[in-house]
Amino acid sequence: GEEKGLLGANYYIDHPLVPLHRTVANINIDGLALFDTFDDVIGVGSHLSTLGDRLEDFVRARGLGLTQIPPEFARAEAFTRSDQVAFAEAGVPSLLLMEGLRWHHASPEEALQTFVDWGQNIYHSPFDDLTQPLNLEAALQHCNLILDFCEQLANSPFQPEWYPGSPYIHARLQSIAEKR
Repeated sequence: GEEKGLLGANYYIDHPLVPLHRTVANINIDGLALFDTFDDVIGVGSHLSTLGDRLEDFVRARGLGLTQIPPEFARAEAFTRSDQVAFAEAGVPSLLLMEGLRWHHASPEEALQTFVDWGQNIYHSPFDDLTQPLNLEAALQHCNLILDFCEQLANSPFQPEWYPGSPYIHARLQSIAEKR
């Protein structure tokens, strides 16, 4: 229910399996790599918390790069356009982990154009159906990356924290104080 007002994320926040003050992080999966295997990732929201530092160390150790959101997508506030914002507003350090533009079989310019074309002509349209091509190798790479990153976060003695000045830091402090 993301497109209908973050219904699922908000339901979970109101009925968490683990209290929010004990929830280490939210790593949002808003789709998987569709087009090609990749050599870099984008951490949408990584600039807001120490999750960004953790992600950078994680991907570098795997020979991948960490890329900023391309300016073509940075016009709108990318962080507030998906489920991670609901968790952030509840105080949980959050980010969206997506593939970058350094693809194995296309230039960064071609990759960007593919994203733009798909977003303008297919995404959330009648053409966004099961006939879309899906690169299963890219999806598997993305799944494994997310799984390994979540496992590393879960097994770490250090919890991610919002940076001072983040608009979500007070919600985290409040959930800790209230043991919510």
